[in-house]
Amino acid sequence: MKEKIAIVTGAGRGVGAATARLFARAGAKVILASRNQTELETVTAEISAEVGAGRALAVPTDVAEEEQVQALFQQTLETFGPVDILVNNAATIEVRDFIEMDLATWEKVMSTNVRGTFLCSREAFRQMSQGGRGGAIVNLSSLSGVRGPEKFKGFSAYIVSKYGVLGLTESLAVEGKPYNIRVNCVSPGAVDTLMLKKAAPFLKTNTTPEDVARTILFLADKTQSHHLNGANIEIFSNG
Repeated sequence: MKEKIAIVTGAGRGVGAATARLFARAGAKVILASRNQTELETVTAEISAEVGAGRALAVPTDVAEEEQVQALFQQTLETFGPVDILVNNAATIEVRDFIEMDLATWEKVMSTNVRGTFLCSREAFRQMSQGGRGGAIVNLSSLSGVRGPEKFKGFSAYIVSKYGVLGLTESLAVEGKPYNIRVNCVSPGAVDTLMLKKAAPFLKTNTTPEDVARTILFLADKTQSHHLNGANIEIFSNG
């Protein structure tokens, strides 16, 4: 991971912030993206205090907006160079009984979770494919997007979006082979985050953002996971 250039979306808190910190400790230069500038700057300052200045960059970004995603990758290129690793972690959830689901809420979830993953991955492909550089993309789905585990009432938009992320992962794993781009996925269950507390306070878990971040690092680090492409690692809570 030393001197690798990594973009982490949804990096203002939770799994994204934990991943950005872990990557920086492993030697990567990290670009943190999120809609919340205050959270981003706080995490970036913490990373800089720990590993030194000039290794973390905060870029406020709404991943659902094409121009903002393009600007994120252009700023990364101009500041550090072409991206080596992308972690598509940004996500939103809206709990709504399906019979009361409005189109605006449905599209809000799809825009962030699916379109955002598509837009960021496309820009990463464009940089990683140049000169045969290659790279690694790690997408965040969920046990909500995997056939089998129990689903919850009111989560229909989120569930469908996470199935979409997993499908996109499998597709991009094939598309990336000629360019030496590996694309894998992590599907956590309940993780002790603010999102969980707001969306499903009835769920209890011992899984921390740091636990998930270590799995993301494993998939992003070519020395550890060069043999994996198109894989999905499911993380079930142990409590």
